[in-house]
Amino acid sequence: MSARPAPPAEAGPPADAAASTPSRRLSGAALLAAALGVVLVVQALFVTSYVGALHNPQPRDIPLGVVGSPALAAGVGEQLSLKTTTYSDESAARKAIDERRIYGALVTTEAGARLLVAPAASSAIATLLSTAFPAAAAATGQRLTVVQVHALPAGDRIGIVSFLVAMALVVGGYLSATIATTVGATVTRRRRVAVLAGVAVIGALAVDLIAGPLLGAIPSGHFLELFGIFAFLMLAVALAAAALQTLLGPGGTLIVVVCFVIFGAPAAGGSIASPLLPGFWSAIGPFLPPGAGTTAVRNTIYFSGNGIGRALVVLAVYAVVGAAILLRARGPSTSQSPAATDVEAAGAAAAVV
Repeated sequence: MSARPAPPAEAGPPADAAASTPSRRLSGAALLAAALGVVLVVQALFVTSYVGALHNPQPRDIPLGVVGSPALAAGVGEQLSLKTTTYSDESAARKAIDERRIYGALVTTEAGARLLVAPAASSAIATLLSTAFPAAAAATGQRLTVVQVHALPAGDRIGIVSFLVAMALVVGGYLSATIATTVGATVTRRRRVAVLAGVAVIGALAVDLIAGPLLGAIPSGHFLELFGIFAFLMLAVALAAAALQTLLGPGGTLIVVVCFVIFGAPAAGGSIASPLLPGFWSAIGPFLPPGAGTTAVRNTIYFSGNGIGRALVVLAVYAVVGAAILLRARGPSTSQSPAATDVEAAGAAAAVV
């Protein structure tokens, strides 16, 4: 009897078909869990950054000028962390304050001692110095006069307006980039850059008018200079944000919010000056848009534009690199799994501040 032929092997799906099978999309409870997980991470970063930076301000190497005898400054330095620099006379010390190299100066002569403080540089530091030095002078029987230079106007009594307008422009910059990237996805990248530039000009003009003539929070006489700085800051943030969104998709928005808002705002030196911040925030603040913007605005209003060079260079780097990436880089790979896209979208939605 001849053997019966073996049944043909059951054919499986073609290799190409198996490779092209789409990944399962996150949906329902899984998508909700991913989105809420991102919310919790963002919340944890927020409380870590804001509370960590601002809950316990302590002086750390406050730059102070000394003219004449350093004895009183040395005594105060045992209680406060000071970084003293010796100047030949009061004129040189005042110039250093004007140029934002020091926060104040102790001038000691045969007639007595004078403490120069600059509330516009930092109201908190001016108050701290104005409390510590008179107490130390009284304890040693010395006469000390406190003199304010670069005082704050009535419209900005605690010196926070520079920070507030800078943050308004930072938020406007990344929101305009987000809308242009999502709603204007079909617009060419060159045209998108032009649109962002136009929005920055309009946004800067609005902020300048509202904070200045309308609310009286910014002294008159700086409208045109501030208009240029405002537009530059908003555009730099918009281009940097659009570049990250082009490279990383919705996840780029999350990175912008974490870097520019969650860490950038408390590190900006707006509500608490940099020498009073912990080392990490003090170190990163000048190199993030909120810190660079706050410095440029404050020094333009109160210090005749002195000490804004580094801030403008930082903003220029964000603007130039952002524009280059936006115009030349390829976007996220179209082969990215839908599940990953869902998580990124959930992250971006949770990051809107």
